Amino acid sequence: MSRLLPVYTARIEAARANNRQGLPLGGAWLRNANDLMQEEMLPAAERLYQAEKERVRSDYATAQGFPWVAVGLGVLTVGALGGVQHALYRRTNRRFNVGLLGATAACGVLLVWVAAGHTLASAGLSDSYERGVRSLNVLNDARISALKARGGENLTLVARGAVTVPAGQKFAGQDSYDVAYRAEMTRLLGPEGDGRSGGLLGRALELADDAGGSDPVRAATDRAGEWRERHLKAREYDEAGDYEQALKRVIGAEKDEATGASFDRLDAALEKALAHEQGEFERAARAGGSALTGLVAGALVLAALGTAGAGVGIARRLAEYR
Repeated sequence: MSRLLPVYTARIEAARANNRQGLPLGGAWLRNANDLMQEEMLPAAERLYQAEKERVRSDYATAQGFPWVAVGLGVLTVGALGGVQHALYRRTNRRFNVGLLGATAACGVLLVWVAAGHTLASAGLSDSYERGVRSLNVLNDARISALKARGGENLTLVARGAVTVPAGQKFAGQDSYDVAYRAEMTRLLGPEGDGRSGGLLGRALELADDAGGSDPVRAATDRAGEWRERHLKAREYDEAGDYEQALKRVIGAEKDEATGASFDRLDAALEKALAHEQGEFERAARAGGSALTGLVAGALVLAALGTAGAGVGIARRLAEYR
């Protein structure tokens, strides 16, 4: 990405320079820059994005693992202390040893604290994944699809039919950028195009668990539907040969019923939904982490008390034989 970004920027600047001079090379430079973006930069960014998603899943799996070793050692320690007390009882015929009882109680409390704390923390992490991470992943994918659709829509007007789908492929002969736009909108709104029968926005709505999350997703769905309708109108003008009107319908203002205005509102709604889900994730993660608050310090204190209690208990019995 670091290597390709300056190349992409240079090609965009070349397109602008040629366009300002009225030279037809501007469109060619822009298509060239788009090819670089679509064929190299976006796949690289997608690989990075997927790697980060996989890292998050791996971190969750690690964090949610139960501390079987620590709990096992705790059970063995409590069992060993119980065995020592039983052996002393048989030797001395004294039922209780205050020091060893205190050590056993300290180890028992620590064992329960570790088990309960990690169980609650794991539940909190699961909640943060279900209520935050899954929604964030879908919303991010939706935003990426919207951006790619917008890019395809803009380049449809730049290419003006110069780049078509090769023969033998689906949609052969059609404008390749418009085909790419339709594919991303289908991914966004689903095969039925209503944003509820499948599609990323439909999945985002299913994952939203409160009005703060569902309302912006519904708004995004409405804006995406509006965008699709306006796009069809712009395509009608373009195919009829009215390029200026088609251009106005894509990059004009809201009063022109431009698709750009619909896209901007769609992107704003997705940004709002992402901010809400990010907040949900952070709250759930903090709640899970709070279950382990003080565990390290408490473990050190209880371990010290247990060790001291065991030492005192055994020392008292040894002193009786001096």
